[in-house]
Amino acid sequence: MTTYKLKDGRTLVLRDPAEADAQEMVDYLKIVGGETDFLLCDENGIEGLTVESEIGWINTTLAAKNTKMFVGTIDGEIILVCDVRAGGRARIAHCAGIAISIKRSCWHIGVGSIAMQAMIDYARSTGELRQLSLEVREGNDRAIALYQRFGFVEVGRHKGRICVNSEYFDEILMDLDLTQPQQ
Repeated sequence: MTTYKLKDGRTLVLRDPAEADAQEMVDYLKIVGGETDFLLCDENGIEGLTVESEIGWINTTLAAKNTKMFVGTIDGEIILVCDVRAGGRARIAHCAGIAISIKRSCWHIGVGSIAMQAMIDYARSTGELRQLSLEVREGNDRAIALYQRFGFVEVGRHKGRICVNSEYFDEILMDLDLTQPQQ
C-alpha cells in the first residue's frame, strides 16, 4: 500500500485488490461505464460479471506471473482500477497490456499520472517485461496525451473497432518500449 497527495489535497491509497473489494469493484464498473463512452463497458458494467467471478479474477490476477492489479481509494472508496497483465504464452511473456479506469469525480487531479507511473514501475521491476501495450478509443485526447507523456507511441489502429450509440471509432494501439530509458 502506497499513499499519494493529490492536486486537490486529498490522499490516494494505491494497493492490491482483496476479495472483500469484489462487490464494490462490480459496482464501480457500472459507475465508470456510465460516466464515459471511452471505456469498453457501459452503465451495465461487464455483462455477466458477478461478485463470485470478480473474486476469481482478483485471485487469478494476484497469483499470475508479471501481472499486477491496483485499486486506488480516496477515503476508503474505490476510484481507480488499473492493471498490468503479462502475456500467458512463452513467446509473448515479455509483453503486457495495461488498462486503467478512473471515476469521473477524480479526473484532472493526478490520479491517472500516479497510476501510469505505478504500472510502469511495476513492469520495469519484473526484469522480464520488455513492452507495455494499451488500446484507446480515438477522440479520447486527454488519455492519449497522458500515455504519450509516459512515452507510449501509436503503433497502429483497428479501424471502426469500437461502436458507441451506432457510431464507429478507431481503436488506437500504443506501445511503450521498456528497454529504453524512462523519459
